[in-house]
Amino acid sequence: MSSLTKMLSILDMFTVEAPTWSTEAICHHLGCSVPTGYRYLRELVGSGLLLRLGDGSYELGPRIIKLDYQLRSIDPLLRVGQPLMRELSAQTGCDSVMTRIFDDEIVDTHRESGPDGLHLAYGRGRPRPLFLGGAPKVILSTMPKGKLTRLYNKHAESIAAAGMGRSADEFIARLHETRKAGYYISKGELEADVGAIAVPILGQSALAVGALALVIPIRRLEFMNHEKLLELLREAASRISTEAAKSYAPQ
Repeated sequence: MSSLTKMLSILDMFTVEAPTWSTEAICHHLGCSVPTGYRYLRELVGSGLLLRLGDGSYELGPRIIKLDYQLRSIDPLLRVGQPLMRELSAQTGCDSVMTRIFDDEIVDTHRESGPDGLHLAYGRGRPRPLFLGGAPKVILSTMPKGKLTRLYNKHAESIAAAGMGRSADEFIARLHETRKAGYYISKGELEADVGAIAVPILGQSALAVGALALVIPIRRLEFMNHEKLLELLREAASRISTEAAKSYAPQ
């Protein structure tokens, strides 16, 4: 691990469960000397990525907030998707959620709330389980066989626990069914009493760059018109894909 990578890995230590860290704890976690740890921290504080508190401990800094604002403002999927998701939530009365995959991490990047005011455990920026829920499945379903085989070999235990197969062939076959359907309906997979209907947001190829989902209490989902929800979801996902592609085009 390079010095830069090790320094930046400090940012991953700050979580909801552990929002502040002392210099000594950071150095112990990294396995580095105190002088090296101080050098890393000085750089991170100087760049605004960390903030030094009065008691000498550290928390995430103001630069993180600025970067989040910039990302919301310039990311094509977010810029195009936010008004369409507000419209989708107004039409359906459901929460609408955009989800992206980054390497092997699934992360919700935006959410528009419906009237139920759902309190979801996974919000913007918090990594989600890779194999639970509708959004991950529709994203994974568009991946080539070689990529899925590598994922299976790396995460076989988690895949089996999620009920997605006990062999690479079974895992790929399950996802092929989802790809053929073009959507996935989950019920209580990620959170009890909560379901979702998800469709892929396709990029310029057949690969998904994200997913769009309607998140609904299961008690409501059972009585809703799934075909109508899918029609609205697919229309919104298609518009997001089309408009975002224009932003990626060379100027």
